[in-house]
Amino acid sequence: AVSAHARNTRRRMAAALVELTVRAMTGDKRGGRPEPLVCVLAGEATVHVQQYFSLFHEVRWIGPLFLANAVACAVVIAGLAHPRTRDLAALAGIATSAVALAGLIVSYGQGLFGWREAGFRPIIELTVIFELAAVVLLSAALAAAAQRRAGAPSMM
Repeated sequence: AVSAHARNTRRRMAAALVELTVRAMTGDKRGGRPEPLVCVLAGEATVHVQQYFSLFHEVRWIGPLFLANAVACAVVIAGLAHPRTRDLAALAGIATSAVALAGLIVSYGQGLFGWREAGFRPIIELTVIFELAAVVLLSAALAAAAQRRAGAPSMM
């Protein structure tokens, strides 16, 4: 059985994670930008641009998709910086990162637009980390923001 102390510790940790993601989504009280999310999305964009120039610039369809991912991440970052577009930007970021991750998974199996990925290079590990983090953090921040708007009690 889990002790009351362990349950309380888990609740506090979950509440801290929710608060972190809400701050990332809404910015701090001084009007700051949602920096953790920006860093994850910027990392995803950077990896895609680097991979485009080092490997995929001559691969039909895949190369342009890598650049499109980077542009989409930049648009999401811009959208996260403005309160009126934050929710839509978060949804777009979730979709962008999830589709990129799904594309990577498909490329290991049947292939994607003629490209078949082989091996799990360190750059792919980094890409998976950025894309998963973007999906998880943006989803959590979006859910927390919706909960706060609805006036639901927070976990804290």
